[in-house]
Amino acid sequence: MSQVAIIAGAGTDTVAATALALAADGFDVALLDADESACMTTAAQVEDLGRRAMAVRTDWTDEESADAAIERVCAGLGEPSVLLTVVPVAGSGQLHALSREQWTETTAVPLRAVFLACRAVLDPMIKNGGGRIITVADAAGAQTDNATVRTALEGLTRALAIELAPLGITAHLLTAPLPVDQLGTRAGRIPTAAEFSARAARTATMLTGTAADSLTGQVLRMAAP
Repeated sequence: MSQVAIIAGAGTDTVAATALALAADGFDVALLDADESACMTTAAQVEDLGRRAMAVRTDWTDEESADAAIERVCAGLGEPSVLLTVVPVAGSGQLHALSREQWTETTAVPLRAVFLACRAVLDPMIKNGGGRIITVADAAGAQTDNATVRTALEGLTRALAIELAPLGITAHLLTAPLPVDQLGTRAGRIPTAAEFSARAARTATMLTGTAADSLTGQVLRMAAP
């Protein structure tokens, strides 16, 4: 039986690149996002590679919508062995200048979406005998990023790795290099969106392979070439 990968998020180069890389590696792919139409082109490209694909409209900030979407994937393709969530973490501005509404939109909303996505796949993954949870903090090409979201994703990844290891589920975070180092100077060239997407896709396929069975809780930074 084919393995199934769920990709949460749509409309970015990273989503398309990882979807096609996983399809080329033998995965059927379900693309779940609030904008279903943004998934259709990538879904068609996955099918062109001979794999099955689904595009499902999903509000990842709503628990019922998330659970219903996962149920549709399980019924249509089978239980997932991979969840890959692409989270935008471009700079949201200085905290003192953010309104409550801006804070919610740029910080609380994406973190809630990741939490609900991870929780929604747990039962199907356990039924499937294990799986991989890969989160991509996508700020490629940005001069600043949302440090609160990035830091929260690192903490969540490590917590998932510890809690889910006994269930055969691993967790990793893919991210761009930090825009600045601890001394406040730029830490190398920030990858462009295309560079980041290509490297994230290759790394995701590595982490979903058997060679990564013993790895979990890793934060991997996609350096510019």
